[in-house]
Amino acid sequence: MSHSENAPSDSSCGIKNILLTGGSGFVGVHLLASILSHTDARVICLLPGGAIPEATQRLAFGLERHQLTVDLSRVDILLGDLSKPRLGLEESHYAELQQLLDLIIHAAADVSLFREYGQLKEVNVDGLGRVLEFANGVRRIPVTHLSSYSVFNEASYREEQVVFEEPLHRTKPIFRNGYAKSKWMAECLCEQAHTTGAPVKILRLPYILGAASTRTCNPNGYIDLTLNAMLLTSLAPELDFRLTCLPVDICADLIVRISLHSQSTPFIFHLTPFEPIPWSEICEAASNYVHNLEQLPAIEWYQHIKKCALTHRELFPVVALLAQDPSLMQFRSNIYRLRFDISNLTPYLGEAPAFPQNRSTYLRRYMESVAKI
Repeated sequence: MSHSENAPSDSSCGIKNILLTGGSGFVGVHLLASILSHTDARVICLLPGGAIPEATQRLAFGLERHQLTVDLSRVDILLGDLSKPRLGLEESHYAELQQLLDLIIHAAADVSLFREYGQLKEVNVDGLGRVLEFANGVRRIPVTHLSSYSVFNEASYREEQVVFEEPLHRTKPIFRNGYAKSKWMAECLCEQAHTTGAPVKILRLPYILGAASTRTCNPNGYIDLTLNAMLLTSLAPELDFRLTCLPVDICADLIVRISLHSQSTPFIFHLTPFEPIPWSEICEAASNYVHNLEQLPAIEWYQHIKKCALTHRELFPVVALLAQDPSLMQFRSNIYRLRFDISNLTPYLGEAPAFPQNRSTYLRRYMESVAKI
């Protein structure tokens, strides 16, 4: 079914300068490539770092790692810091940028799953607050904020079956996870800005897999690291969940398409156009890469991985990541059973979505990339 007749009008012709935060990250480099492909705009990447060459090198490394070729002559590197007043910019640069920009895509975040909320608040909440303050100064600049489906891990959603593209429940949030709480609180800031007329959009992203076009993976993603450990040891944890996910290049394409439209409503979108993948299907794809994949209870699996790490240094990252969750309780969270409404997203999809290629083929080839982490 085609949705093109109902697709919102594209306003990209009036967008000349775009500020991108988090541009050197996994999603960020794909966003940069997508912006440059979809528009003629210049992109100003606000990056942390002590010097321009260092930040430029980090960006170039990310692009190369994910096999992305872009026109860097249309990219300006700007050193900044979301944890500081005025985004860490000189007052004159701050004011100049406010006059220059036509759009902000805010992708920067600390995605550490097991850090406490207090450790994440400075970047994920206060940093967004500074971006919104900047965008609503002398003139209003549209902001696209990348949120996460993890906001639905809040306790009040435990009895829900389907969650909708609407503001979050107005109760005091209860979370086990500091990251999810930080994304919740960030959304609250966006909702408050929206009620004042600020042109802000909230995009809730699921777990982001490697690109459909290149299948390069996220070397720091917790699912990717778990799969890497499985391939290295031929051992898999016994789990029962469904992974709502999206290849990163399709994710970047949707973010840019939604951001380029000027409509103020709807302003909340679930980037979840595909059916979730059962863990059993993921394990099947892994078993096609390594024969005789043995499944163990989660805690037993973790203990084996921890022991194997003594002789396989490449397992250190996943052992460190899961040290605070050795029973893999996170996979019992709300987001691994919920269904996500996409009524607001649907007009932006064009043709009805289908997973890239054949899903089993994609996953099998994805394992090849995961094995190289």
